[in-house]
Amino acid sequence: MNLRRSHPPNSLYMLLDTMCNAFGGIILLAVLVTLLTSKERDTQREAPADTRELLQRRLALAQADVRHALELSASLEAKANDDRRKTQIAFLSTRKDLQDALQQAREQIVQSTKELDSTADADPAERLKFLDAQAAAAQARKLEIQNRLSAATENTQRLKRRLEALQKQIAGVIQKSQRLLRLPKEHETGKRSFYVIAQYGRIYPCRNSDLSRNEATITWTSAGESTIARPIPGRGYDPAASERELQAFFNGLPKELVFIAFCVFEDSFPQFNRAKEIATRCGLAYGWEPYRNKEGPASFGPIGHAPKPQ
Repeated sequence: MNLRRSHPPNSLYMLLDTMCNAFGGIILLAVLVTLLTSKERDTQREAPADTRELLQRRLALAQADVRHALELSASLEAKANDDRRKTQIAFLSTRKDLQDALQQAREQIVQSTKELDSTADADPAERLKFLDAQAAAAQARKLEIQNRLSAATENTQRLKRRLEALQKQIAGVIQKSQRLLRLPKEHETGKRSFYVIAQYGRIYPCRNSDLSRNEATITWTSAGESTIARPIPGRGYDPAASERELQAFFNGLPKELVFIAFCVFEDSFPQFNRAKEIATRCGLAYGWEPYRNKEGPASFGPIGHAPKPQ
């Protein structure tokens, strides 16, 4: 062949060939995408049935597991309630405690053995220095604790002294705020009660010297089986202004037959004190009982009690 006469092929054919190949590839890709999409749609249509069957299988397995768990729980509960099982469990617990104690003992033995080995291997001089340092530290600690104890003891004693001082101070304040009174000494007697009412700042005997009812200074009213005595304000004996008259009245009473029973209202306590002193000087025994004005007047009847003489 004569190469000098050959001419290179035209490039237009190569361009056409390339374009045909590219177009054919695009068509092939389109066909593949269509096939894959249709297959995926078929798979999605068939999937729900498979999913339901799978769920039913899982549900059946779960129910079987639940039944098995219940049976196992009942079996374990029956075994746990058995006396022999309880005894075995107690033995196992005791065994576990003993094993733990044995393990601790072994660890302590090993630690002690290591300490002994380290002591035997150490230099005696170094060991002595170490022990001296420990002893010095322990002595310092002891002194510190003793100092703290001494300080606490001193603080306790100081607080006790302070407490005693406060108690004395409180006792002094209480003693200053209190008023000592003599308690009356009651005794039995065969004498009759001679009632005297202390009200409105005056003394009102309920009877006269001859033991008749006093209607001059007291108004009497009946209320069933009881008799109500209402002193007339402004009348009666004033122990401060009429001491001689009241003393003469008390001297006229039969001392061997009666004793004075004072009915003392809250507004006449000072007058009662003067009257009882006069009665005592006249040789009369007396008793007394407090009354309040809001409780009403004194009432005498078959039901009640008389104050005992003092």
